[in-house]
Amino acid sequence: MKIQLPTSKSWLPILLSICFLVACGGGDENEGPDRAKIEEAKQAFAEENFDKAKSNAEYFLAQYPEDIEALYFYAQVLIETKQIIKAREKANEILAIDPTLAEAKAILGEVHYKRKEFTEALDLSRQALKKKPTLQVPYRVIGEIYLRKGQIKEGIKVLLEAHKLAPKDVETIKKLTAGYLKDKNYTEAKKYLDIALKIKDNVPGIHYNLAAVYANMGEGQKAMEHIEIALARYTKLDTFFWVGKSRDLRRLIVRKFKIAE
Repeated sequence: MKIQLPTSKSWLPILLSICFLVACGGGDENEGPDRAKIEEAKQAFAEENFDKAKSNAEYFLAQYPEDIEALYFYAQVLIETKQIIKAREKANEILAIDPTLAEAKAILGEVHYKRKEFTEALDLSRQALKKKPTLQVPYRVIGEIYLRKGQIKEGIKVLLEAHKLAPKDVETIKKLTAGYLKDKNYTEAKKYLDIALKIKDNVPGIHYNLAAVYANMGEGQKAMEHIEIALARYTKLDTFFWVGKSRDLRRLIVRKFKIAE
C-alpha cells in the first residue's frame, strides 16, 4: 500500500499549531509566582492579624519555598509572634540559597533584638544596611534599640529613615509615634498617627497610641473612644498581652478624666 505524504500546503496548519503550542503551552513556566497570598499576608500583618499573615505566607511558601521575599516576610511574622527559633531557621534557609543576601542578616538582627541582645542586633542590622541600604527593617530595629536605651532623639531620627523607605508601613509609624510619646512631642505623634489612620483605620496599635496621645493632651473623651477601639480589636484578635495593656490604659483614662462607665 502506498502511503501519501502531506503536501507542503497541508503541512502549514500543522506547523502553525506546533508554533502556537510552543508559544502558549509553556507560558506558565516563564511566569513568576502569583503573589496575591503574600500581599494578603502583608495586609493582615499591618492589621496585626498575625494568624492570617502566617497562614497566607505558609500557603505561598509551600509552593515557592525558595522565594526570598516570602521567606524574609515570614520570618518577620514569626518574630512578631515570638517564634524566634523558627525565624532563625528562615534566616538559615536564605543563607543556604545565597550566603551574600542582606535579608538573612536583617532577620538575625531582629532575632537578637527580640532576645534583648542589642549589641549583636545593632551589628547585624548595620551589616544588612551596608549590603542593602534600601532594607527598611534594620532601620526599625536600630531605632527601637535607641529608644530602649533612652536615646530618644536618635531613635526618632532613625525611625524617620525607616518611614521614608516605606511610608505606608503602619508598623513603623507605630514605633515612630511611640518615640514621639516618649519625647512628649504629642503634636508630632498625632500627625503621624493621623497619617496611619488614612492608610489603615482598623489597626489596634494605632488606636492605642492615639488614646495615649489624647490622654496626654487632655482630651479624655477622644482618648476613651480610641482605647475602646483598640481594646475591642485586640480582644477579637486574641492578643492577650495588648488586651491587658489596653485595659490598664482604659482604667487610667477613666480615673484621670472621671469618665462614667
